Amino acid sequence: MDLAALTATEQKALLEAGKASCRELLADCRTRAEMTEPVVNAIPTVHWDTAEALAGRLDDDPTLLEGAPLRGLITAFKDLMPTAGVRTTRGSLAYADDVPTEDDLIVVAVKEAGMVPVGKTNTPEFGAGSQTWNAVLGTTRNPWDPTKTAGGSSGGAAAALACGSLSLADGSDLGGSLRNPASFCGVVGFRPSTGRNPVKAGAWNLGNELERWSGGAIQMPTTGPMARTVDDLVMFNDVLCGERHSLEVPSTQRVAYSRTLSGLPVDPEVLRVTDAAVEALAEAGWQVVEAEPDLSISDLSFERLRASAYWNAWGHLAGDPRVKDDVHYEIELGRSLTPDDLADAQMSEMAAKTRFDDFLTGAAGSPGYDLFVAPVSQVPPFPVGLAAPTEIDGVALPHYKDWMKSCCRITSTGAPAVSLPAGFTVDGLPIGLQLVGRWNHDLTLLQYVKAAEEVLGTAPAPDIGALATIDPATLPPGPPGSLEARASCGA
Repeated sequence: MDLAALTATEQKALLEAGKASCRELLADCRTRAEMTEPVVNAIPTVHWDTAEALAGRLDDDPTLLEGAPLRGLITAFKDLMPTAGVRTTRGSLAYADDVPTEDDLIVVAVKEAGMVPVGKTNTPEFGAGSQTWNAVLGTTRNPWDPTKTAGGSSGGAAAALACGSLSLADGSDLGGSLRNPASFCGVVGFRPSTGRNPVKAGAWNLGNELERWSGGAIQMPTTGPMARTVDDLVMFNDVLCGERHSLEVPSTQRVAYSRTLSGLPVDPEVLRVTDAAVEALAEAGWQVVEAEPDLSISDLSFERLRASAYWNAWGHLAGDPRVKDDVHYEIELGRSLTPDDLADAQMSEMAAKTRFDDFLTGAAGSPGYDLFVAPVSQVPPFPVGLAAPTEIDGVALPHYKDWMKSCCRITSTGAPAVSLPAGFTVDGLPIGLQLVGRWNHDLTLLQYVKAAEEVLGTAPAPDIGALATIDPATLPPGPPGSLEARASCGA
């Protein structure tokens, strides 16, 4: 039996029944990683020896972490998460040799849940840009087509899950970092309601003057779970939010569908797949109408508050030549913001939250909806050599985040959102459907997502055998500035 091919829920059941051991599960996941990592580069930092030692202790001592909800399952932490005793680069040359002495809150929670960590999943520098590449550990490739990106910033987590190298994976999301890579890799990613799960305390510590200007109200960065199925996702989310949930079938499914999230350009293939998924829901009895609030109001708050967060977290690296241009852009924008700028951004964020909540609840003349659905990403997985798409269907995209506003606009509402596999492009690339609920009604949203999965089905796995036969030297390098691109030009 290939334990790595099973869902985390199935793995857990076998472990608890004594029909599989922690050592066996780890060995099968390691085999998957060794087959695919030379190509996908999803878990560039590994410590198999310490993982094997922990798996052995769990097998040999049934009282060790007895009752822990995820005991024996395999994971790796996103490289933005400080992890005690483990190199944590944040994807930056400025932290290339950093080994933290303390664990991030999410790392603590996952360890206490009994999981076996095997290393760190790859991320772009400081999570900037939804394309996973950096100058320290290289580029993460899409397991469905290694010439394409896995998305980001939790791209390593999504790709490793799709390959079966991990049972479950943590991620983080500011502008779409859980949702975009889940869509690109054919897995499930969940951004909880703003403020519900512990944020990355070590990476987004807002402790200087701009926090006082903003009143400490920059809450957009959050952590969340990634998994191959909704049941797996809920099992992991229970650990991250400290609660226990069971999923029941909702009695109604009144859905508002937005194809462009207030006029954004969207690739025709993305629309074809999401239209088909929404049509399948309608044929299954869901009440679907095309409707949306004006979400463009979210743009101001997202741009400014995100930049303020970067300035607070990474302002000490302003002008550092080791840091990529996109990060410098965010730092400099954050530095330039005045108290009035931040006050306007907070007002915009509050307006976006109110407008979206009123739309779903039926206030202010809206008929009310149980759920809001839309494309996750405005584009399919794009070539791995691009830092970001520069146009969509003939519409120019001047900024590196423009192609992912479909996620960013939801972030500013504070609402919980899930990327659920919806189908594939004609080229065989995964596309996700974004399902969004009311703020702080996360369980309700997950119930609808489970019901949607029953209609749309779970995504298959990529062809692992074919991945293992690819010569990495034949693949195009990542974007300029990536480890591969620097090596090719002798940098």
